[in-house]
This record gives sequence, structure tokens and C-alpha cells, in this order.
Amino acid sequence: MTNDHPDPVVVARYPTEFEASLTRNMLSEAGIPSELVGGMTAGFRAETPGMVEVLVPGQYAEEAKLLIEEQEEGESDVADDERDENHG
Repeated sequence: MTNDHPDPVVVARYPTEFEASLTRNMLSEAGIPSELVGGMTAGFRAETPGMVEVLVPGQYAEEAKLLIEEQEEGESDVADDERDENHG
């Protein structure tokens, strides 16, 4: 982390560590360092279940958010295509 924005920023939250790990791997492939926080509490059944947070150094936050948004849009497009194929 550099001195420009040394504080970590939460760029995404997921209900499972698996989903958060997929995003972490995608960010890593793009050269963005990241950490997962909350994996130990995410799997417990409670009134307020924990979420797994994906954190990146502040200077990478905007780029990471854009990549995550693109990834989620791509997943939505794939789901729409599969739904169209099954009903066509």
C-alpha cells in the first residue's frame, strides 16, 4: 500500500467466503491487492449473519469497484442468455 491512500476500502460484501474469494481472485488477476475480512462469521446461522468483505488499498478502490461492477453485469447477461435459451 502506498502513502497516497493507505487505508483499506471495502469494495464489496458477500454472504459467503466462496463468493468473496471469486472476486478476490478476479482482482488479483487485474493486479489489485485485496483482503477478505469476516469469513469466520459468514457461515454461522444467526439473527444477523456476518458478511465477507473484500478490502483493497484506497488507491485501487475505484478501479476495483469498476471491475466488480463489470463482473456482476457479465454474470447478469449470462443468466439472461441462459433463461432465453431455456424458454426459446
